[in-house]
Amino acid sequence: MWRWLLPTVLGLLLAGCAKKLKVVHGSPAEPGEEVEVAKIDPGKYGGTFVMVDSVEPKTFNTDVPGDAYSMAAQTYIFDSLVRYNPMTCDASPALAKSWEIGDDKKTYTFHLRHGLKWSDGAPFNADDVIFTMDCIFAEITDPATGEKKLRYPNRGADDFTFGGKRMQYHKVDDYTVVLYTPEIFSTFVVNVANILLLPKHKLQAAFDDGSFLKMWSSQTAIDHPEEIVGMGPYVILKYQPGERIVYGPNPHFWRVDPKGQRLPFVDYFVDQFVATTESVLLTFATGQADYSGGPPFIPATDVPWITKNAKLYDYTVYNCGVDPGSRFYWFNLKPGTNKEGRNYVEPYKLAWFSNKLFRQAVMYGFDRAGVAKGVYFGRAEPEESIINQGNPLWYNPNVHHYPYDPVKARELLKQAGFHWDEHGQLADSSNHLVEFELNMNNTVVQLTDMASVFKSNMQDLGISVRLTPLDFGALLRKVDATYDYEACVIGWASSAGAVDPSEQKALLQTVSEDHLFNPIEPKPATDWEKRVDDLINLQEQSFDPVERKKAFDEIQMIYAEELPLLYVVTPNIYQAMQNKWRNVRIPPSGYLNWNQEEYWLATTPAERKPPENVAGIKTEQ
Repeated sequence: MWRWLLPTVLGLLLAGCAKKLKVVHGSPAEPGEEVEVAKIDPGKYGGTFVMVDSVEPKTFNTDVPGDAYSMAAQTYIFDSLVRYNPMTCDASPALAKSWEIGDDKKTYTFHLRHGLKWSDGAPFNADDVIFTMDCIFAEITDPATGEKKLRYPNRGADDFTFGGKRMQYHKVDDYTVVLYTPEIFSTFVVNVANILLLPKHKLQAAFDDGSFLKMWSSQTAIDHPEEIVGMGPYVILKYQPGERIVYGPNPHFWRVDPKGQRLPFVDYFVDQFVATTESVLLTFATGQADYSGGPPFIPATDVPWITKNAKLYDYTVYNCGVDPGSRFYWFNLKPGTNKEGRNYVEPYKLAWFSNKLFRQAVMYGFDRAGVAKGVYFGRAEPEESIINQGNPLWYNPNVHHYPYDPVKARELLKQAGFHWDEHGQLADSSNHLVEFELNMNNTVVQLTDMASVFKSNMQDLGISVRLTPLDFGALLRKVDATYDYEACVIGWASSAGAVDPSEQKALLQTVSEDHLFNPIEPKPATDWEKRVDDLINLQEQSFDPVERKKAFDEIQMIYAEELPLLYVVTPNIYQAMQNKWRNVRIPPSGYLNWNQEEYWLATTPAERKPPENVAGIKTEQ
């Protein structure tokens, strides 16, 4: 009975919010303002678009290491020189109206749109682009070592470092900037879409006094949302922790519809927060939200019951094919000690985890086909590569496969020097019993369920696994900062990486913070890691798709042999949307609401129109 009351309660809450929040839709383009005319059906203003998430953003500062939820929230507020278009699988003009690539294939000249403004009305120009690059790449000299290091450490710098050299840049005039890559980088323009531009007039003082990374925290959004200024489609109107973020239209957004009406159309875009992914699904499936949300997508296990409610609550569930994202386990291979002098990993356990035969045995002993059948109800298949079946253009089907084979697993453990005691418990040559802790996100049921299967499978091998579900933020702190863990399981997704695997180089390169099993290595710890680094550099310097494919084929073969990441299953992607929204365009990969700024509310049957679709996308009705 209670679930039927929720829509009314939510509606009252939103109505209360709406009475207090001022909405300003932008006026038509001014003379000299080079807006983009979106190729969409002209719309009308009004309505509230509600999305539900189980995790809140941690920061609105684009240079502070964050997570998928923080980055998603940032894309609503900020924009870039180019945008990745999931419909065309390529870069399209954004704040830069055009660009040229020099004959050396290293010089990129971007021409900015004239007359644009930040959300607070301040003019946008090349100075903002240069300032953003300074925030990423500015260096200082370490007084103790004399070495140069980033003034404001961030992940973006790694993505634009080539052969140990940073990207260079300079301003030509107020509307022209040049970016240089020290080496040829064939996917550079697509990667530029990841650089969200920041307003110099708002952040220069913090940059100068050293407080830049403290700016625009979630507390800023709570206390002074108007201080967070961007070029994206929305501004923050109100942030209520644990409840919702209410976004309103950016009145100076740089896109209009064919009638000249400035996007976005909605009055309010609400991101509602609930405790778990189950609550996300329940909220959508009972008519309280417009989009099923992501990450994560609708789990395959929940598709049947969510589909049953589709007619009642007037939404459609879409089967968007195989998920190009990944779910994987890994062991902490970070050597050394922390600031307190404590080992990141006990030395004898690090010896286990560093043994390739041990990792291979674990993989053979994990019934991933059983996970696909039992956890995902057959709507998944075992994942075999760092580039999975969801990206057939780049997937290498010839990688080594690991079917469930506990006998093979035991043979490998014997080869690695392990034995079993009188109780059937696995022990190493020094008689340490093999046991470790596995950390996981406590909001994703599928990760918890598959971890239970993993625990049972490992027990069959005599290995004791202690499962520790954590809040996602706490999990990220272990993975990104303290390195205080033994094993983790996580989901990894990249819309652009689903098309070109170069977008996932941060996961593969040894110098990266996202090189999860041993981040920020001063140099490759193994020969195979060195080879992967070399192959990444090789493919980045080639515009030949055959040569690039060959490089990634070899990377996949190496990862399948060495198993620094233990892949689980590849499920199908399911997403759902209320039928009342116009201009919905369903991409071949990525999030269904990628163009949410173009949506408008159809209030009559005559205004409704089916979404634009691509081949292979099916509905579940």
